[in-house]
Amino acid sequence: MVFQRFHVPSFPAAVSLRLLYGLFLVAGIAQAAIVPLLPRMSAHFALSASQTALLLALPGLATLAVSVPSGIAADRIGARRVSLGAGALLCLACAAQALPSLAAVLAGRIVFGVAFGVVWTSGMAWLAELDEKRGGSGLGPAVTCSSVGIMLGPAVGGVLAQQVGLGAPFAAIAVAAALVMIPLAMGTRNVARTAPAPPVDASELPLEIAYFQPPVSDASGSVTPRALLALVRRPRVAAAAGALVVSGAVSSASQLLVSGGLHRLGLSTGRIGLAFSVAAVCYIAVSAVVVRLGARARTLKFNALSTAALALALVPALAGSGAVALVMALMLSAGPRAVISTIAYSLASQRDDDPNSSDGIVFGILNGAWAAATVLMPLVAGAVEQAAGVEVAYLAVIAPSLAIAAWLLAGAAARVALLRGVSPRGWRGLG
Repeated sequence: MVFQRFHVPSFPAAVSLRLLYGLFLVAGIAQAAIVPLLPRMSAHFALSASQTALLLALPGLATLAVSVPSGIAADRIGARRVSLGAGALLCLACAAQALPSLAAVLAGRIVFGVAFGVVWTSGMAWLAELDEKRGGSGLGPAVTCSSVGIMLGPAVGGVLAQQVGLGAPFAAIAVAAALVMIPLAMGTRNVARTAPAPPVDASELPLEIAYFQPPVSDASGSVTPRALLALVRRPRVAAAAGALVVSGAVSSASQLLVSGGLHRLGLSTGRIGLAFSVAAVCYIAVSAVVVRLGARARTLKFNALSTAALALALVPALAGSGAVALVMALMLSAGPRAVISTIAYSLASQRDDDPNSSDGIVFGILNGAWAAATVLMPLVAGAVEQAAGVEVAYLAVIAPSLAIAAWLLAGAAARVALLRGVSPRGWRGLG
């Protein structure tokens, strides 16, 4: 018998982009599907408030651990290879969460956090490579696709869990992830990147540019902790990371506190999922508008103002415990979160300023900042709620978020002063 070897042609860049957007869509669904299920899962596995918070925070802990290493791996062995491995892990993680075992669910949550963190690091780097000619404008639509998934996730999770069972949403998501990953793996290839330009001497740059261009590696090209710290200190990287910290904190706290509050008010799993999906519709609309604004939205000032608005979004939930107040808090937080998520990656991207810089590492830092907030804030909010009540738990989210927003606003003002010829020494942390 003679076997014929078939050659699978590579997709055009436009098709590869759409498949990658599909991966972000599925990842968004997988991220949000658990939100309306938390009260039922807590009752099913007899979990306390702190244990439920840990269940929600586990993916963030895994994402925090892999964000920077996956960025380094994407730069060294290729964003495509790392992203495909993350997609395979996403399928396995969702399948594990579909099993009727607490141990399997916990393992699935951890593996999902690994996959999610790598997708948002190497996947964004892969998008930047595919869309390099357009200056990274393809990064914004990835956030919009993810937001569509976040919109669908609670509705899909709530309805399937109510009609079929707790494991049904995750089984369906595992199948959807496989349907995206198979053609993505078979029909794409590594992107041939152009040779980097030679290093530019900082002394040859204008003050407002040279001041913000510390090195990202040592003389041997290795990424060191000192080089990472220098990268974090770049104003746009620091501003994007700070905004994502607030975004992760408010989002994760909302999932825990608001879903729990709606459950105590007697809303069903399906209605809780619908409430989060309605908020996600607002998120999508705002994200689409920000994508159309393009470079006009990718500024430190716009980023800082959005962070301040997000820090205040949970005030209605603090002021009232009714369903209207809780849903209003969800709606008010959706818009600023959409702005931050849509502009953060392109705001922090170093391709325009330094051709030798690495977006993989930058995106890893951003995802690590977001993940740290999604780990810490649910644990803090859950513990505070259990000890002192839900009102104090909301304050524990709002107060540090406002502090970060004030820091970003001061930094944006200092940046404007610098560009007008004022010394930047007063800008602590962003210079």
